[in-house]
Amino acid sequence: MSDLFVIGVDPGQTTGVVGVPFVDGRAVGEGAFVVQTTSGLVLDVIGRLVHLAGSAAVHIAVEKFVVGPRASRSGTPAAGRTARELIAAIHREYAPVERPAVEVKRWATDKRLDAAGLLDPTKGMGHARDAARHALFAAVRDGRVPDPLSRKATR
Repeated sequence: MSDLFVIGVDPGQTTGVVGVPFVDGRAVGEGAFVVQTTSGLVLDVIGRLVHLAGSAAVHIAVEKFVVGPRASRSGTPAAGRTARELIAAIHREYAPVERPAVEVKRWATDKRLDAAGLLDPTKGMGHARDAARHALFAAVRDGRVPDPLSRKATR
């Protein structure tokens, strides 16, 4: 049984959603739920993950949409609108924490994801991997889970 269940979301037309159980402060990478889906199914996926969390405390972390140079290079003009609408819909149903990608990606490196057992499950799924970064970052920052690269986590 997990103590904490963190759901990370990378919103967009293709959305990554990752649910990660944490037991005794450690990610259970082989127990992670990894999904890439269309934006229309995201609330259903999150609802199912919340249900699967059982009695564990659930924390939801969503990538914040930031208007900047990268956003203006999106595949279509609708991509930004889709991301903003999806974030708003998640806020109507849940109380997620939002952080910009630049803050999360600087810390949640592939090395950290690997140490937490989240690199292999997200192989070939870039949006899901970014969702895993948000989940791990939130677990450490908000859920007081040890940094997977710290000595405390390796004990």
